[in-house]
Amino acid sequence: MPDRLRLGVVVASDEGARDRVEPFRLALEEIADLPVDLFLMDTMADAVEALSSGKIDYARLSPSAYAAVYQLCSCVEPLVTAAPDDFPARFYAVLVAKRGAEQVTLADLKGKRLAVGGTHNVTGYRVPLANLAADGVDARVHFSTLVEVKDPVEGIRAVLDGRVDAALAWSTLAGEAKNGYTAGTLNDFYVSGERGFKDLEIVWRSPPIPYSAHTVRKDLPDVLKRRLRAGLMDMRREAPDAYLAIEPDLPGGFEPVVHADYRPVLRTYENDYAALLDPPGQ
Repeated sequence: MPDRLRLGVVVASDEGARDRVEPFRLALEEIADLPVDLFLMDTMADAVEALSSGKIDYARLSPSAYAAVYQLCSCVEPLVTAAPDDFPARFYAVLVAKRGAEQVTLADLKGKRLAVGGTHNVTGYRVPLANLAADGVDARVHFSTLVEVKDPVEGIRAVLDGRVDAALAWSTLAGEAKNGYTAGTLNDFYVSGERGFKDLEIVWRSPPIPYSAHTVRKDLPDVLKRRLRAGLMDMRREAPDAYLAIEPDLPGGFEPVVHADYRPVLRTYENDYAALLDPPGQ
């Protein structure tokens, strides 16, 4: 068992971060039965480097940051992810098209125009292109043109006004479909009140993606990792202030995850798929 646990927290420009996350640090000390040292990180990339180099033991990462650190060292594993509500803590990259007389398929969209996000966009470009490829569809070959749009809702507008034939977006796929589900691009468009929502349908979805990745180094003792996972699972009930200190935007509580749950994002770093994500000429 280590003498202490080193916790890294990404704070960006939050000057009050140390005080804000203190309830979580204290709760983690009680769970681990170890002193917990707090290291504040400016960016997610700093947390990736610190975990991969062994400077910290634990960090709350985004799914893509978890995939990045695993690509660097294969020395980490996830314990839990956070949920936004009482539905399962997962979201999806989706491909949306205009509803037809019969259900639209990917085959129907061959040779058509697809609206995408920028090349660094996770759910609007990287995850869907990699996972479409895993399903046997090379987007650059299958579609006639990839049309970059400023955001996913603009992609939906482009589908409805005929500028493109399909668009990449994201969704929880939880709750009521007639309202655009609980969150995501379809929900944003539904809430905007713009016309045409009922003319849309989802043609393809990625595997489910966890919202976050509370990540530890693999070389921590297994007994400590089990203790941490169990304590985190109880945190929203036992210490809600500590939970919200680390997950203020995802108040639904923690769920257990394993490495394989991040496969849709891990694919974006794998050699078989990564080359497909670079625009031609790069």
